[in-house]
Amino acid sequence: MLYHILQRSDFAREGIARSGSYRFADHLYRNKASGRGGIGRWLDRRMLNMPSAQAMRRRYLKAKEEITRALGSREGPLRMLAVPCGIPRDVSEVTAGIPNLAKRIHYTGMDLDPEVLSAAKRHLGIIPLASLQLTEGNALIATSYPRGRFDLIVSTGLGEFLDDEELGRFYWNVFDALEEGGLFFTSATAFERRSDFLMKAFEMEAHYRDREDIESILRSLPWKKIELEVDPSGLQTFVRAVK
Repeated sequence: MLYHILQRSDFAREGIARSGSYRFADHLYRNKASGRGGIGRWLDRRMLNMPSAQAMRRRYLKAKEEITRALGSREGPLRMLAVPCGIPRDVSEVTAGIPNLAKRIHYTGMDLDPEVLSAAKRHLGIIPLASLQLTEGNALIATSYPRGRFDLIVSTGLGEFLDDEELGRFYWNVFDALEEGGLFFTSATAFERRSDFLMKAFEMEAHYRDREDIESILRSLPWKKIELEVDPSGLQTFVRAVK
């Protein structure tokens, strides 16, 4: 019965059918309810308004803040890597209607899924970026990363699906890919009963971490500076780490 009810919500249906695909994440970030009929849209809005969903949406809003901050802290180009890239709504919204800002961004998106890269290309196709590179690669394999160094690396929605050993390996790959003084923005998700129930309904096994958990893993790397901010809900920890 619950399964059939959830199918009316676009958000839930995508989560069930595709185990939390990039479209699932983008639906969350857009925060626009949709579904089959009035009941489906009502259910969609209820799910999008859950504290855990709103906390996850704030990591996308925080990513926008970091891109804006990085652009504001320099006059020249910004070399940016997003891994996984998903649909780069953060970049398109930061640069919306400001061509001169877009022309300063050398954007690289990396993802395992070619369909995601195609969607990212379509989404960014009308934006006059300085350069656009989309590459298929595994975030846990150092040789998958594009050559060169980046001023900003953004990663949200990946760490929750990595165990501690994998997350540490990913962080080392990010550290190596950053320019000296470059910034890494990421996040961690804490346990919340209702969201965990839905994750399991969507056949997704998440690794939950609070501030202390994520700080312990980050401290294994020689970052010059680490800033941690816990979301008011307590469900997300936002990370700014400087190489």
